[in-house]
Amino acid sequence: MPESAPRSSAPAALPNALTAESPHGCPVNGGSEPWNLVLTGGGTAGHVWPHFAIADDASNELGQLVANGRVKVHYVGSHEGMERDIVQESAPGWHYVGVATGKLRRYFSWKNFTDALRVFKGFFDAFFVLGKVQADVVFSKGGFVSAPVVWAAWLRGVPVVIHESDATPALATKLTLPFAHRALVSFPQTLQWISPLFRSRTLAVGLPMRNRLFCADKKTAMLRFELSNERKTLLVFGGSLGAEALNRLVATALPALCEIYNVIHVVGKGKSFETKGLSFYRQFEFLRDDMALAYACADLALCRAGASSIFECAALRLPMILVPLGLNQSRGDQIVNARLFEASGWAQWVKEEELDGNRIVALVNEAMSDLPARKSRLESAPAADAAGEVAKLLVSLMARRKAL
Repeated sequence: MPESAPRSSAPAALPNALTAESPHGCPVNGGSEPWNLVLTGGGTAGHVWPHFAIADDASNELGQLVANGRVKVHYVGSHEGMERDIVQESAPGWHYVGVATGKLRRYFSWKNFTDALRVFKGFFDAFFVLGKVQADVVFSKGGFVSAPVVWAAWLRGVPVVIHESDATPALATKLTLPFAHRALVSFPQTLQWISPLFRSRTLAVGLPMRNRLFCADKKTAMLRFELSNERKTLLVFGGSLGAEALNRLVATALPALCEIYNVIHVVGKGKSFETKGLSFYRQFEFLRDDMALAYACADLALCRAGASSIFECAALRLPMILVPLGLNQSRGDQIVNARLFEASGWAQWVKEEELDGNRIVALVNEAMSDLPARKSRLESAPAADAAGEVAKLLVSLMARRKAL
């Protein structure tokens, strides 16, 4: 597999009007006071890592401003969510603030009443935080914690940019879209699910992805995982939270798979299981920086169909077999993601209920024998270009706000 992904078929760029200068010709923060960027989103790593792609990467303008102290980053998340751990461990220079949060459900539950109070408190927490840090712009990646932050920003007159990763808008996106200055989406097809009232403020830009995911060296990666260079490598993962049902299915296929392939299996925190006698099997609960190395090793991915996973694989030109979460476990967003990717020729997908160990082995064998054709079709998939465009937009909005 190549060490970096080709850059073709990029999503449409943001309008030229959204440049890094204000309408008044304001330079990119040449003043004495830093600008204040507020990021929010949580629940899964997919709501967190895109923030790093835009604000922790010196290859784009915003990342440069953050690195030299001209922009200060404040992250508003939950008190105990995954986002707190990721931010505090991976970006200690960012200012993390926890606020109250409650789950936003589409179905009846008595917890809706108590969680409504938590969301209400989260709104006041966020309103206070935004005032205290003197926020210049808010960028939201969704998740339950993001809605009260967006509402509070709107009430304070702080411009808000939201981003939806999946093809169909999540509940948090629907609740915050009316309060956003600009809404960004990963899939062009998402526009059909956006109300005509808000479609003019919505742009398809792709998914912001960390450049470091595309820079790993395959030789180094194979040594890191102690894999055989004589074998092709299967990467199995279920997103940041893991996929217990998928893990169980894969476990039944491991003896046959490990006779032929190297297998890297990211099972999710707290979801590890014992295996015996599998010399070419490597199991991890979670990979952070080493995920780039896992991608570099892989010839094929077997994974869920969350947006982060499939866009990263596509940008890497890594063939995929997708097993989306079913309607009994989700709102069906991964099924739509998988269907769109398959229709474009970028992935193959299969229902979880149709799988057993033998079927998994057959699917993997078939895909491994067809890698050149699958890689060729991936050449038309989106490249990793979105982060720079989103960063440019956020810098523009901060410059405009300071120029008023």
